[in-house]
Amino acid sequence: MTLREEFRSCWLIATIGCILFCAGITILFWNEGRAAHMIVSLDEALDAAITINAGDEVENNYEGRIVHIAGPIVVGEPLTEPDYDIQILAVKLKRRVQMYQWVEETMEQNYGESLSTVQSDSKTYYYTMQWRDKLIDSRSFYIQTGHHNPKKFPVESQTQVAESVFLGRYELGNEIKAKFDKFVELTSDTRPEDPSIKLHLGLYYHSDDVFNPQVGDFRLLFSFAGMEGELYTIVGQLHNGKVVPYVTSRNAKVLLVYPGELSLAQVFKMEHHAQRLTTWGFRFMGWVCLFFGATCTASLLHIILSQVYYLSSLAPDPRYPAGTNLMLSLSLALVITSVAWALHRPWVGAGLLLAAASPFLYCARTVTQYQDLN
Repeated sequence: MTLREEFRSCWLIATIGCILFCAGITILFWNEGRAAHMIVSLDEALDAAITINAGDEVENNYEGRIVHIAGPIVVGEPLTEPDYDIQILAVKLKRRVQMYQWVEETMEQNYGESLSTVQSDSKTYYYTMQWRDKLIDSRSFYIQTGHHNPKKFPVESQTQVAESVFLGRYELGNEIKAKFDKFVELTSDTRPEDPSIKLHLGLYYHSDDVFNPQVGDFRLLFSFAGMEGELYTIVGQLHNGKVVPYVTSRNAKVLLVYPGELSLAQVFKMEHHAQRLTTWGFRFMGWVCLFFGATCTASLLHIILSQVYYLSSLAPDPRYPAGTNLMLSLSLALVITSVAWALHRPWVGAGLLLAAASPFLYCARTVTQYQDLN
């Protein structure tokens, strides 16, 4: 069977395979270029960085330099929620609001009953009341009678950010404050002055009965990030007295924020580790796309490789293609990786390219030896 005839017989699965191939190649090439770009930028930042004491006076000599600072967080003014008697010195204060609402769920068969059920067109509609963060539009329900939700939240969720935050004597820019994203639940034993607000297990309820809420009741959970006095390590550029992202010669932004008091070498080591985890995650995604792309096009690859004498033994068996597809997808992934790295670190790229070509070289060597014996 020719390649054209084979494609016509399995055009749909082959098209999906080609799309997966393109997606895998795109992900891998973008990811490796990003990883190489970031590693070179981090090395440049490490070479240019200087360590300064957080408690020292701000000096103009450091203006425009990339600096490494470690010390305690200092917040200018506390963040407050007056209605709930909350006042805290932190970089961020998050208010999460949930409202008790009707929720519609569907199932193909009726396995039980809820507060209200109805069956139509082989689907069973269930209506229950649950705490939800987002507004549920009850106008789209199959059965609207008796299942009405409020049209808006009485109080909206929000995150407050402190206007002035310092690490020692050095003020932090907005980009650094945005990196404080690990929130800790705020607990308090102080009950609000408003008697209609009830405090239970750290949650503030606007409900007559905490244990039997009604539709429209809502509750609030508060959390914070970057408590004053906590130790942090920051690497960034000093600009007009503030620490902002450092822009490398490759136009990459370097801004590192880690909890704890870390040395310059330690903070860059942790950043390299974080970048490696991200890179390997995208590598796995790209390889999975290539593997399934090869699986979907196994019959086409079998015809193409069978026509090349030295690569004929690599042609996947359409009945059992998994082993060969695994090798082909790994080799293709290594080829793409080597091309991206060759521009930045030629020796690394050459090594990866050799590893990618090894299955093909081995196959050609085996075929040559067999031919010599005959």
